[in-house]
Amino acid sequence: MLLPLALAAQQSKIISKEYGGASYAGINKGEALKTWWIAGPVVMDSAKGRGMEEQEKLFDEDLLTTVKTAAGKLPPAFKIKGKSYNWRRYTSKNSIINLDSIFKRADYAEAYALAEIIADSSYNALLGVGSDDGVKLWLNGKQIHRNFVGRGVVPDNDIVPVSLIKGSNQLLVKVHNMQGGWGFTVRFLDKDAVTKKLVSAAGRGDMEELNMLLNAGAMLNEKDASGLTAVGAAKLHGRDEIVKLLRQKGAADSPLPEPDVMIDGLYASLNGKPYPGIAVLVAKDGKVVYKKGFGYADIETKELVTANTKFRIGSITKQFTASAILKLQEAGKLQLTDKLSKFIPDFPRGDEVTIHHLLTHTSGIHSFTDKEGFFDKVTSPVKSDDVVNSIKKDSFDFSPGEQWKYNNSGYFLLSFIIEKITGKSYGEYLKETFFDPLQMANTGVHASTLKLTNEAKGYTKENEKYVRALNWDMSWAGGAGNLYSTVEDLYKWNEAVFGGKVITDKNLKAAFTSVILNNGKTPDGGQYGYGWAIGKNRGLDMIQHSGGLHGFLTQLSRYPAEHLTVVMLTNVVPSQVEINPGTIAEFYLAGKMEKQPSYMAQSTLPQDVKQYEGRYDFGNGAVMTITSDDKNLFAQLSGQGKFPIFPSSPGEFFWKVVEARIKFIKNEKGEITGGQFFQNGGEVKVPKLKDEIFVTVDSSIYKEYAGNYDYGNNMIIYITTENGKLFGMATGEPKFELFPLSDTIFLIKELNARIIFYRGDGGTVTKLNVDMPGEKRDAPRMK
Repeated sequence: MLLPLALAAQQSKIISKEYGGASYAGINKGEALKTWWIAGPVVMDSAKGRGMEEQEKLFDEDLLTTVKTAAGKLPPAFKIKGKSYNWRRYTSKNSIINLDSIFKRADYAEAYALAEIIADSSYNALLGVGSDDGVKLWLNGKQIHRNFVGRGVVPDNDIVPVSLIKGSNQLLVKVHNMQGGWGFTVRFLDKDAVTKKLVSAAGRGDMEELNMLLNAGAMLNEKDASGLTAVGAAKLHGRDEIVKLLRQKGAADSPLPEPDVMIDGLYASLNGKPYPGIAVLVAKDGKVVYKKGFGYADIETKELVTANTKFRIGSITKQFTASAILKLQEAGKLQLTDKLSKFIPDFPRGDEVTIHHLLTHTSGIHSFTDKEGFFDKVTSPVKSDDVVNSIKKDSFDFSPGEQWKYNNSGYFLLSFIIEKITGKSYGEYLKETFFDPLQMANTGVHASTLKLTNEAKGYTKENEKYVRALNWDMSWAGGAGNLYSTVEDLYKWNEAVFGGKVITDKNLKAAFTSVILNNGKTPDGGQYGYGWAIGKNRGLDMIQHSGGLHGFLTQLSRYPAEHLTVVMLTNVVPSQVEINPGTIAEFYLAGKMEKQPSYMAQSTLPQDVKQYEGRYDFGNGAVMTITSDDKNLFAQLSGQGKFPIFPSSPGEFFWKVVEARIKFIKNEKGEITGGQFFQNGGEVKVPKLKDEIFVTVDSSIYKEYAGNYDYGNNMIIYITTENGKLFGMATGEPKFELFPLSDTIFLIKELNARIIFYRGDGGTVTKLNVDMPGEKRDAPRMK
């Protein structure tokens, strides 16, 4: 029988001869285990540059699962593949064990951590685990947890039930590092943490985690910081099956808290803490119904965030640029069908690109912010002409109108065009046309020379400390993202836009209509108009845009039929608090939103599970590969880890690591032709790619292909051969295996891309061609 979570013993350090300071008497719930014996790094040379699948194979080689301690002696050294490793005792000053501070940073490596828990009696508890990247746990030599994943350390990302025995319990942790920094954190969950997890699981519809928490003694009617019980969260998120289950288990039914109480709860962790902050505003039917700031705008001066705090808004700027272009069209100064060459005559292929292409991210022009070394120079001022001239030098990613790819170059060029047409600076034109008439006194083009009052400073988090983020000189952003504003001003803007006070109804309708590609289809990756993204959240139409740059994340969202606006501005990246406007929208609109399914993995997969195997096209070259073994189905998106997905109903599977699901689609013959992918209230169609037939080739020719190829835009493609296989890797990208379709044509399975090798007159390989949807580009071989 499980003991209630509140009855566990308190933690206090004791020094045992076997474990030294890494020995704990009982557990102190809520407190991280800060003292460990650490060993490593075990560097896996064979994994360097390999894909996730190869790394996972090495991760699952369990070469150490228990440490045999002897009375009166410290943990003994151990050997892995002939190399000896010693333990060292380490105590962290904070909750995260930063392995970079113990070892010289090591990519493709593993480390082990050892601790002892001494229990007065046997009992069950819950561990909260966070790791960067993959992690395994053994308790008394038995594996109790495994998660192979690429991620940063977030406390309590994984919840692990543990059964402690009376006396000494050995806890062994293995952390796998893919690349970059690494570390981990472990703690026993207290009542507040368990309640938070229970409410979260109920809201997400995760019946399996919900039952696990309930079986561990979680209390049904406890409330989280937002005042929500598990039943309340399930009702809010439309999880009727969860509501029914909780009521069957005796949960009380109570009304939902008021929306302002729930929003306050989202940011309660910032109260009284020296953390970066967030400003939030909600308007309904033209009136502000919530407006508040949390945390610090400037940690050093202790200036608090308020509704008047000025934030850099990043790509929310794009809707101002788009509106300015549409305003110029209304004045007869341009047409959306005008060619780029009309305004910049020497722009390469400028007679193929229209203003419409620039507005909709379909121009194919390479985004200048993606260029190698861009962030090395972004802190110094730049002239617009210099940025435009730099953009001119880049090869196109695809032909205009063939594909959709988010592109900052297009909007930089649009602001440049605005200046050429009006004879005014971009900032002057916006001030005269929009900001002054709408009384947006706290909005403008950001510049390093400005002395703004109430300005938020941008932060990031390093080693558990908040430090100033890379400080852009916003001349580099132009009309793609150079504005600053406040939640109040953005509210004024949104009300004016949707009230028909900014552009004509005809232009507004065009701005809110998704682009159509040359093939007559909307982009598979989503819908985008002129400076606004168009989507749905639980069945309700939503028009929105987000913004992000170092130190700042922003959201401006509108539910037009419900006349609801949500504005969120925060000054830390990655965000430390809720930054999804859909979450806040649910507080006001839950009763109008579609119900959502709940998930409990079926005990067995359908017998015909192999029918789902294949590659599914997510657009822009991204592919999700579905594979199976005898018992499980797995999904892996390009550049990410492979995760199991679980059947919830015939033809429908869900992820546990994220709130996402996929419903497979069959044709009239019963063949799988694609899927409908659902995440965060939105959905995307993902057609199944045709099965490719690989051939056997003489691997000796791979040596002829090996070399470096110039892909342009300061990017090199490196072709190598190892153990009879061919690999390709672009600058700053992971390495992929190339699978032969013929002697000269190879497929990258993780991407919707082919590599084709060409020989010159003498038979020597002189170039390769990258063939992706909407893009074919040669890369000459470098000498």
